[in-house]
Amino acid sequence: MNVTDAELRNYVEKFIKTLEETAQQYLPEELQKKLLHLSLLPSKITGYVSTQFGVAIEYTPSANTEIVIVRGSARVEDLFLQAPARLRGTGPMFSIGGADTGIYKLTLSGAFPFRLTRTQANVSIGDVQFEAGPWKRTIHFAEVFGDRSSEMWSLEKAVLRAKDEVLAAMVEVKRADEKHVSVSEYIDQFKMKTVLVLGDYDEAGLARLQNISRCLAKLGYEPLFIKDIPDHPHQDLPQKVVAIGAISRFVVVDDSSKSGHLLEVQLCKQNNWVTILLRAGGQGGSWMSAGAAHLSNVILEKPYDPDFPDVAITEVSEWSESKLKELQVKFDSTYPWRANTNS
Repeated sequence: MNVTDAELRNYVEKFIKTLEETAQQYLPEELQKKLLHLSLLPSKITGYVSTQFGVAIEYTPSANTEIVIVRGSARVEDLFLQAPARLRGTGPMFSIGGADTGIYKLTLSGAFPFRLTRTQANVSIGDVQFEAGPWKRTIHFAEVFGDRSSEMWSLEKAVLRAKDEVLAAMVEVKRADEKHVSVSEYIDQFKMKTVLVLGDYDEAGLARLQNISRCLAKLGYEPLFIKDIPDHPHQDLPQKVVAIGAISRFVVVDDSSKSGHLLEVQLCKQNNWVTILLRAGGQGGSWMSAGAAHLSNVILEKPYDPDFPDVAITEVSEWSESKLKELQVKFDSTYPWRANTNS
């Protein structure tokens, strides 16, 4: 089943309402408007529903917030960009097949801007002007998705995504308070060094995690345990992992014993996070996670001594930084606007 006009309208309404209510409940007033989607309000929110491929949501500054749904048989890129027919028939400047791609603060000119190449692809666009000849299209902020299924745009997903956005902000507030700095200072100085540390929380497992955390901190990282993340605005553990893993530099998993982290390893795989699987003495907690690195070049399996993990943690941190740099180079060459932004 694919999303209908009414379902997308209901999704947007539920997302905004949940985001506002949850932010008011859990965040200081001065931080509420700093959340990405709340910072865009008030806006005219235009939802684009293609009966062929994709969905888009655009935010245009306005005196009041209103929701408008546009439906059409053309692909979502055509509905959203509103380029002339002669331009739509030309090849795109960029073919986007990845998830969570971003295009920000630049002008792209000379051809049809982009096409999504698969259902799982999506792109965020902010402060961008597209142009070709006399045609121009200025985007304040928009998100374009290949997936137009009803499940993707359900009310349940609207609630979860809104609460994930607030949860990530709550973690930043908590970490800033612990360091006795402002949230803006925390983001500037520490956020990009956050490493999510997963594993078993029984007595032996917690001791291993604390040793791993100590080594990461010595290397200048900000290790974070799932158990230290606020339980609100929702209690679902996998959602916590997804929300915080997405804003972490990389993930370290102590895969030395059987525990709930086996589900978390699957989330790491699904989201393509740079992930380290550490195994005490080389022995993993389950065959379920064995061989994960064979199917992903962003996962490293590493034996280590849990009593003296310093050497192993240094090595896996260096590997992670090298992998992140490698990925940046590849993505910069794939999406030239990223290279311009990073320079």
